[in-house]
Amino acid sequence: MAKLTAKEIKEQTKKIEDAIAKHKRESKGEHFTSLKPEEIKAKLKRVNSPIITSQGWSNTTPGGTFNYGVGLHNPDPVSAGNLYVHVWVGSGNVDPTVGTFLINVDPRFPRLAQPPFFGLTLAPGAFATLNFSIKVPTTVEKTVYLGNSCLMQLSSHDVGKYLDRGSFPFNVT
Repeated sequence: MAKLTAKEIKEQTKKIEDAIAKHKRESKGEHFTSLKPEEIKAKLKRVNSPIITSQGWSNTTPGGTFNYGVGLHNPDPVSAGNLYVHVWVGSGNVDPTVGTFLINVDPRFPRLAQPPFFGLTLAPGAFATLNFSIKVPTTVEKTVYLGNSCLMQLSSHDVGKYLDRGSFPFNVT
């Protein structure tokens, strides 16, 4: 990603705030988080992009299903392809090392990824939302679980690229 000017960061921040507001209106979950303006500016200044901008999710019961929606944005002046979001349950979010963050998994829950092959392509300045339905095992305890998402750009013939991560605590009651 090329370094953005202060004016470009301000314009991008406004576009992202508008997309977040739309995702919040459309979110079917009970909970919603999104980037604050200062977090948007910090993400726009870093080298990894596209970015996760917002998340919405629901609670559930043992044996039920919870829904998770993740908002994405490509602030770059070029398209970004082969994008996938991987979602799982575990306490990995606090781990700063990508390799171990991705394997910190509660094996009772499924690990899911979207979209289907060939992945998502985001045009310059584009937004997208991916929605997941995650089945909760009937045998889990009633408590709070920690969901994780990882935005990555895969490469069919080389090492892919870690782009961003999200975390969302959900209740099983």
